[in-house]
This record gives sequence, structure tokens and C-alpha cells, in this order.
Amino acid sequence: MSAERLFQSVPSDPDPWMAGDTPAEIRQFAIESLRWQAQEIIDELLCSKDPSEELSRARLRRCVARNPGRPERALLEQLMTNREHPGL
Repeated sequence: MSAERLFQSVPSDPDPWMAGDTPAEIRQFAIESLRWQAQEIIDELLCSKDPSEELSRARLRRCVARNPGRPERALLEQLMTNREHPGL
């Protein structure tokens, strides 16, 4: 299965991991928290200056560009690509 097909099946918010009666404020907090954490990870990865990691950073930048305002999806896409093609 391609990373794209796997990625499309992932929901954009944490609904599957929260009870249906979870208050909207908690849902919003969970989404914002997830996005903040994903952005922190992305920023840390893109700060690297190691030349051997440039290909990986370029792929991550493309993932971020394809998912504006959705760092959690960009990071997931990058991780799934890495899992599918570990040597790249």
C-alpha cells in the first residue's frame, strides 16, 4: 500500500481517539496541542545542518508545503514515507 493511500485514511483530527461526548473545548485543545508538538518536531528537524540529512529535510519541506497549517499531517506523511522507503 502506498504512503498516499495510508495517509488518506488518517483522520484530520483526534476524533477516533476521543469519546464522542468529549467537549468541543477539549477537542480543540487536543488538536492545537498536536499541531504545536508536530511543528516543534518539524522545526527541530529542519534546523539540522548535517549534509547527509538534506534529502530528508527536502522531503519534509515538500510535506509541509502540501499540508499548509497542518503540521501533524505533514509530519505523518514524512514518517510514513520514511517507513515505506527507509533508505531514502
